[in-house]
Amino acid sequence: MKYDDKYHLHLGYYENNCDYESIAYKRLSEDVWDVFFDNEQYGLEKAIEVNELSLEGFGTRIFSISGNDLTYETGVKRFEEWLAKQKII
Repeated sequence: MKYDDKYHLHLGYYENNCDYESIAYKRLSEDVWDVFFDNEQYGLEKAIEVNELSLEGFGTRIFSISGNDLTYETGVKRFEEWLAKQKII
């Protein structure tokens, strides 16, 4: 998978004394953003699919969002939903 170096977005959840961050990268060949989270950075057990894509230093892809442009608000909302679904928050 190749990503456009010009397009990435840092997404954070900072409520209730939490400090979790993920990073979204725009795929080079299509209008899709992949969001990565590094469980190990936070001392969390991986609840990720075995064959899921990982990027060194950024973690494992936790979900993707279709679209050419990703707003911070949309990305953070999806990240918060993922954190809740994983029972991290």
